[in-house]
Amino acid sequence: MDKINSNILNKSPVLVPDCLNLVFNYLANDKNTLFSCLFVNHLWCNLAAQHLWKDPFSLTSKIQKVKLFQVYVSSLPHKEIRQLNEKGLKIPNLVTPNFKLPYFSYLKQIFYRKIEECALEWLLYEDDSDSSDKFSLNCFENMEYNDDDISDEEYEPTESELEVSSEESSDECSEDDSGSMKIVFRDTFFQQDPNHPVFALHQKALTFAVFKQLLASCNKLDVLNMSLFSSNSTIPDIVLIPGCHTAFSDITVFNFFQKGIYGDAERAKIICFLNILGYSSRNISKIGIIVDTEIEETYISNLINVQEDLKYLTIKYAQGRTNLQSFLESIPQTLVYLELYAVKLSDCSFNALFECKNLEEIKLVRCRFICHKLDQEQVSESEGLKLRKIFWKENVYNHYKYFVSLIRGANKTLKEVVLCLPANRVRDVTDTNEILNALAKFCPNIKLFAILDVYSYYTQLVKVFESYPWENLTSLTLGSEHSYSVPYIAIDRLAPYLPASLRKLRIACAVSEQDLKTFFDKCQAPIEELSIPNLNQIFTNRHLRIIRDYIKEKRTLKQFDFEFSHNQVISYELWKEIKEMVDTRTHHLFDPFYYPPCDLF
Repeated sequence: MDKINSNILNKSPVLVPDCLNLVFNYLANDKNTLFSCLFVNHLWCNLAAQHLWKDPFSLTSKIQKVKLFQVYVSSLPHKEIRQLNEKGLKIPNLVTPNFKLPYFSYLKQIFYRKIEECALEWLLYEDDSDSSDKFSLNCFENMEYNDDDISDEEYEPTESELEVSSEESSDECSEDDSGSMKIVFRDTFFQQDPNHPVFALHQKALTFAVFKQLLASCNKLDVLNMSLFSSNSTIPDIVLIPGCHTAFSDITVFNFFQKGIYGDAERAKIICFLNILGYSSRNISKIGIIVDTEIEETYISNLINVQEDLKYLTIKYAQGRTNLQSFLESIPQTLVYLELYAVKLSDCSFNALFECKNLEEIKLVRCRFICHKLDQEQVSESEGLKLRKIFWKENVYNHYKYFVSLIRGANKTLKEVVLCLPANRVRDVTDTNEILNALAKFCPNIKLFAILDVYSYYTQLVKVFESYPWENLTSLTLGSEHSYSVPYIAIDRLAPYLPASLRKLRIACAVSEQDLKTFFDKCQAPIEELSIPNLNQIFTNRHLRIIRDYIKEKRTLKQFDFEFSHNQVISYELWKEIKEMVDTRTHHLFDPFYYPPCDLF
């Protein structure tokens, strides 16, 4: 018995696979450490390989991309390679890897854009080294692997394996180390022009072949990102990929970004892709769709309606849409975040929005509201919303009672509001005044408030602050899109009513020097951060002196940001004096009214 206990005590402790997976999840972004884990023992090798091959396209250097793509190309079926050769794409004779681990089944994330990038690099450069060193992570294959082996015996790689691992695990691989590379299309007339139509066709064909093979080989995907490489890229014809239903069945994140106006054929492929994805998957929790091509919202609705727990939804149309008559009819009640750009909404879809009791943030930009003989007195009232943030910009044909209903439903939970409302008609001003009144009356806990165009609504804004002070307000932005044609804003009228909680003030509208001085004299709030983001609206030496005197007198201002231009005539001594008193920044500030372009996926 003592001998048995002694053997137990002397045996090294072993982490069970579940614990190791937790560790490897924590190291997901540390590829070098994960690679080192391959050499501990067989169990560590297997689990670490699963994490490394879960998202292999995160490799960044050219050589890494080429080596990775070499693995995928060499693993293509002979039929696929023959078809590529028939299209004029001459695939060199490659050694098919004989993997002992099912690396391709570990794939959980596909980024179509990255596959296109790897295809481009591979077409331009092919590794000319010995075939035994060609394949990424090839050092796994010399290990004797056993599914049941969980011993803690240290694995010692050979010298050649260490050489490969050293090369593959480094993210600092220089792009100049291309002496062992050669141009694949050395004898073709378009070898130096990746934008040549023939080259582009070859890149598309190779990308599609690898994408098809990945879907066939992987187990089930978690993330599918169909952001396209360039305006020349096209959506793959999903009908030609058998077995994609299995790969799509467990997707939780789907992003689609298409840039470039296409005809009916491309539009049909996009619609087919959305339909098949909706048929295959019911578990998507996050959907982001950005398109230039006009796709009727009916097809997008079909995708989102079948999702059982959709929480994040983004739909953006990059181009102006005037022809389509369809609109987004349904909005899932499970949503937590909703962002719509240039999407048409009906009264039914907006009423459905009131039923999203878990919705926390909403961004509506340039949306059009199509109301069919709406009885303005019968707008649905919402109750119990968890809405915390509203970003509302340039939405047209929207009756203010829709907005007021959202505000009433959010009530005390609403914390951040950004309003960029039109002021082209008398009705616009009247509606906005009603919205401001509702915000002040029903939402006492607002912490961040920004308004554009403040000039058109300034009188009502002063009345709101006078009657309903937001005691929790910490950040206030007063903005204007008009730099020259709008008169100065008399911000001194607002100063006495600003709450003592205010700490951040952004003045993005034209203010005279005297009004600025009066404002600081009357304002009792201890402002700590002051931003002036538009040099065309306010900034002279006189303004600087007023700010300097405010810093000296109040001693609360800690940070001063403004947009600086070398064309401005500003006293260096005055600026140096301010810099010595507070933290100053001279750069282009983030504009709270700026809406990112539709090319950021």
